[in-house]
Amino acid sequence: MTTLASLIRSALIGIDKYELNLESSLRNAIEISKRAILHEGDAPIAGIRGPPGTGKTKVMEGLMNDEDVINELLNGGYKFIYIAPTNELTISGFARALRPIIRILQESELSIDKILSKIRIYGSAIPRPYFGDDLKELRKYANVSDDVLRKMVYGGIDDALFIFTTDYQRASSRMRKSGYKFIPFIDEASKMPFYLPFNPISDAELRALAQGSAGIIHGLVIVGDDRQAVAVGPEYQGYGRFLLALPKVEEILRNLDSRQFMTLDTTFRLPEPTQQPISDGFYSDIGIQLKAAEYAKKRLEDRLKNINWKERLGKCKGFVNDYLWDRVVNSVEDALSSLIPIIMVNTKNAIGPSEYSEPMRVKLAAYYAVSLRCLLGNDVGISVIGPYRDLVEDVRYYLRKIGGVNINVRFLTVQSMLGGEDDIVIALLGKEWSANSRDDEVLTIYFREPENLNVQFSRHRLMLIVIGDIQRLRNSAAAIAQRSGLSSFRSDKIISENASRIRKTLDALFSFADISPREVKQLKGLPSKKVSNHAVFVRVD
Repeated sequence: MTTLASLIRSALIGIDKYELNLESSLRNAIEISKRAILHEGDAPIAGIRGPPGTGKTKVMEGLMNDEDVINELLNGGYKFIYIAPTNELTISGFARALRPIIRILQESELSIDKILSKIRIYGSAIPRPYFGDDLKELRKYANVSDDVLRKMVYGGIDDALFIFTTDYQRASSRMRKSGYKFIPFIDEASKMPFYLPFNPISDAELRALAQGSAGIIHGLVIVGDDRQAVAVGPEYQGYGRFLLALPKVEEILRNLDSRQFMTLDTTFRLPEPTQQPISDGFYSDIGIQLKAAEYAKKRLEDRLKNINWKERLGKCKGFVNDYLWDRVVNSVEDALSSLIPIIMVNTKNAIGPSEYSEPMRVKLAAYYAVSLRCLLGNDVGISVIGPYRDLVEDVRYYLRKIGGVNINVRFLTVQSMLGGEDDIVIALLGKEWSANSRDDEVLTIYFREPENLNVQFSRHRLMLIVIGDIQRLRNSAAAIAQRSGLSSFRSDKIISENASRIRKTLDALFSFADISPREVKQLKGLPSKKVSNHAVFVRVD
């Protein structure tokens, strides 16, 4: 069980060797954030757009590792408040910040107990202070009292310097005095409405206003990626995107001709070249060519080095007596033996109107999950993700049906996978067709929220398997982009832009299989399987 005591103990282990290594775009992000906090830039606000896996939370860790920022908090009496949309991310941010905070404040000859007394963590599912022998184990590294641990979770903020909270907690309602100024750091603001990050300090703002002293924010740093904003309300789609927190900050800073907004350009999650589809589709229009820190073949080679998957191949091939199973296992064998990071499975069976699942892609996803687990054992994580809960739950059910009850696989919707990652991701496409009239679903999911495709194609660390009518989605997007682009209506232009993002993403994906856009329209003429340097393409009619 994770507790506050266990998190602190983990932070203290090896703290003498703590070192934060950052690549150039992260260093730049920390620098403009620092300028906003110290009022040394052209605005006391910094905005950071972080595409998938670029290390957005490391920006906060970097600030906590900066002596100038910590001294600003100590000398100015400001309160640094880290605000995240989920309990999990709040806990993760707290854990990341512990080592740099402790390391720097120890130089002021403060005890660990005193340092911890300046930290608070709030949320609806925050770990309890300690359990069992946790406190006893922690005291092997530092003399920490149980009162301090309880204060970190349940105490007020009057004597706190560092506050970690979800955006639903009214943290400033826990203060008894007035006159404080806050430095909010808003993490994963991908789909936050612009007002939501200010909930935690709303009580302080109202109190200051009532006392005639408006303005309680000393500086503001906001990080996220509106191009991953899935499952937002209709009022935040299209031009309503500017009601989300990050685009709003970007708009304000641009109107001020500020240089305090930037986009990170290096992903540490996605291996080269698997980041290219989302780079072309979702970030090229803002001048970002997303780079990867590591090559896919090298990463796959390192992970497979100690896994004897070839010895298991014969047994795994006989797991199911089915022609489709043979095709699945053979494609996985091709990918693993040649260190290929992408498998594309194009199936012609569509998900119809008012339906949210489809038997063929359910069966394929279950087969890929079972075959990979059979070949790789439990050394590699596997997740199945799709835009509809019915779709992923049907895969879970089918996997149990074929004897995979005890197979460790995660089943997640795209929305619940936002901010998450896994070694191997099996991405099930949703409805790929476009509505010809506005009376059914108006726009199917990808044309309404193309960000779903961005999230689905950006959760993997080792391998991505895409299952669905990829050809139809690409061609639908091309037709919609052309048709809507000719319209003078504002809403149609938004639809055209969304469709263009999908087309560019899928053109880049097909290029991995050495299939050109012209060939995409004639997929029936292609062989049932095609193996290239970066992708295995399988056609299931």
